[in-house]
Amino acid sequence: MSSRRKLRLGLAAYGTGWDLDAWRLPEATNSGLRDPSVILDIARVAERGTLDYVFAGSALGSEPDRLNRIYRWDNFVYAGHAAAVTSNLGFVMSVNSSFEHPYAVARQLATLDNFNRGRTALNVVFGIDRDGDPIGNFGRNPVPTEETKYARAREFTTVVNRLLYDSWDDDFLLDDKAAGVLVQPGSWHQLDFHGEHFDVRGPLNVPPPVQRHIPIVQVGLSEESLRYGADLAQLRFSPYLGISRGKEEYRRLKERVAANGRDPEKFKIIPGITFHLAGTVREARAKFNEINAFQLTQAVPAAFSQALGIDLSRVRDSERVLDVIDIEKLADDALKPLIGDRASDAADDRELLRHILSTQIGQDATLRELYHYVQRSRHAQQPAVVGDAKAIADWLEENLEEEVLDGAQLFPPYHRGPADLFVDLVVPELRRRGIFRTEYEASTLQGLLDTDDVY
Repeated sequence: MSSRRKLRLGLAAYGTGWDLDAWRLPEATNSGLRDPSVILDIARVAERGTLDYVFAGSALGSEPDRLNRIYRWDNFVYAGHAAAVTSNLGFVMSVNSSFEHPYAVARQLATLDNFNRGRTALNVVFGIDRDGDPIGNFGRNPVPTEETKYARAREFTTVVNRLLYDSWDDDFLLDDKAAGVLVQPGSWHQLDFHGEHFDVRGPLNVPPPVQRHIPIVQVGLSEESLRYGADLAQLRFSPYLGISRGKEEYRRLKERVAANGRDPEKFKIIPGITFHLAGTVREARAKFNEINAFQLTQAVPAAFSQALGIDLSRVRDSERVLDVIDIEKLADDALKPLIGDRASDAADDRELLRHILSTQIGQDATLRELYHYVQRSRHAQQPAVVGDAKAIADWLEENLEEEVLDGAQLFPPYHRGPADLFVDLVVPELRRRGIFRTEYEASTLQGLLDTDDVY
């Protein structure tokens, strides 16, 4: 039964939270840019809620004018620090295969997986077109082109896996003090890899990882990226596309994996969501609208007038949307110039506006609140799920049962507070419904995620 499927849940750790405006709230704590205890608390909270892992995204570009790019902690250092105060929680490490070297990354992975006793995963990113000129930070190191970065990513992953799992036999440590032999003779194996992008002799000078296979995460939308995921990855950080489109994409991704002779149930599809949670739906929407109100909106009312064919220049923005706009008279695509292709199953823009009002900003929302929502939505990287514990649990359960996802990557909009609320309010509700664990059932992240061994 689909209701018996268990969610996989991860929590994102960023210095100011994920939302680009929520840091301005009076209750937000922004010292996480320099105080490690702030995002260290994210790990403690996640483990208290028996979540699968925390994810601290990395960035190589220099973008001091972009909030979501500045002061990115080195995720390996963060994970090593946080692992010391946790016992079961996993850590997903991001590396960019277009810039980093497989030998150095394999050493970091093996070290971390030994120190945290098997709680590591690897998120392989291979984009080279990021803002902030990451190429400028790496001098003369060879960087692939847009056409060759995928081949380099595959070669990178192959070398990392072979270094991790083929360098040493499991019984390499003989520890024969009487004979003076520490390492079992013949227990190590030279790699001698010579490829298009890397030459690596090996073996790895770190003991093999605790896990049989450190799970690999795939991101990206290109055909080459999706092929990489079906061949080499165990998880996909996927964009959320709404239920109908999401179900179709979920099915296609699973079929790709099955076509490679792999068990599709071992391949997990996990989109990201930003959650806005409070004790009641009304409180959650009020906080969501408070965050939205930080946006500048000078151009949006004029754009609404043009898109809807209504002169709003003389209408106070404190008026209720439903008192000003007759939804039944909207054109099918009236909102698309304003919002773009949002992750919604709405058949037309009349249904889309009803959805926005009923699930996010509220039926009593004003024009001002709608303007703010639309301006923010243009730059949103994932859906905002707004409500009380029941509403958020409903969203997760529906998408799980409809086979849109296997879990969710949870992005707290700010620190501190939202992550604690999720663990204290939503997790018990998910457990009551039987779709989330009550205790950790495995000692490794591979065991928690139930992924396969492919390399």
